[in-house]
Amino acid sequence: MRNWYLPVLGCFFLLVGSGVAAAEKIRVGVVSPAPGLSAPWIAKDAGIFTKHGLDADVILLTGSPRLVQSLIAGDVDFALVGSTAAMRARMRGAEIAILAAATNVSSQKVLVNPKSGIRKLEDLKGRVVGVSQYGSEADSFARIAVSKVGLRADKDVTILQLGGHPQVAAALIAGKLDAGVIGGLAYVTAKKSGAIVLASAVDLKTVSLGPVITVTRNYMQQKRDTVMRFMRSFVEAIDYFKTNRDGTIPILQKTMGGISAENARFLYDEYLELFEELPVPKEEGLQAALERESDPKAKSFKPADFVDLSFLKEIDRSGLVEKLYRK
Repeated sequence: MRNWYLPVLGCFFLLVGSGVAAAEKIRVGVVSPAPGLSAPWIAKDAGIFTKHGLDADVILLTGSPRLVQSLIAGDVDFALVGSTAAMRARMRGAEIAILAAATNVSSQKVLVNPKSGIRKLEDLKGRVVGVSQYGSEADSFARIAVSKVGLRADKDVTILQLGGHPQVAAALIAGKLDAGVIGGLAYVTAKKSGAIVLASAVDLKTVSLGPVITVTRNYMQQKRDTVMRFMRSFVEAIDYFKTNRDGTIPILQKTMGGISAENARFLYDEYLELFEELPVPKEEGLQAALERESDPKAKSFKPADFVDLSFLKEIDRSGLVEKLYRK
């Protein structure tokens, strides 16, 4: 009886030693409040970051090029951004690396105003297509979509940046825009207002990297253990999304501005099959992005120059993914 408290005290000191007080502070930038980028918010709200000894501030900063600059400047430690912006920064000399891809199929869709007369991608010739920002995931998908029917972006079709997905949706709904590439909550808003989906990545059967996890190589080298704990959290958050619908819906509502449960469920179902258990960026997606670049420098790069897969390989070897999905 007299020693009953020893295991309890041991647990107490273990918790004090590994709890919130000892958690490492990190800053995670996310480019859009969309289900495809929800893993960091899930990891925070579901206690996954805490489990791995991380105290994360998850910050919304729209515009992939802008967020990549914040990563390079050290304003955030990790960034979940469009792959094109990350790759362009690397080609211009920035020492950043892609560690994972949230999806290998873009969630972006080309939508048109029903009064525009546009009924197929070929009809976009001579029209204006709105995107959030040049170099963003939306911009990349717009260029992929028009190229599928032999149209040339910026020659046969005008690509116009409007600042963000809500702005693209608003212009489309108001009839000030012929077509727009939209994802996330803005897609739901546009769709409910009568916008017509002209094409999606699934329709076009394209491998197109969605948001990617990026980090500076300096941070990765100095804090490898921190990066590993972050990556484990990211993989576990994807598992949470895929296997815990009831727990994920409220998190989506919270992070997407208090949207209705109905809208959150709609978006959840839209994204569910896009996530892969181990979020490895596919080489063909990286190569396709390189081939779309007009910068002559792109020809001197290969997919391996942009990624560091050592963390995902270690996670794979550890059996974590098998454990998560076979539980």
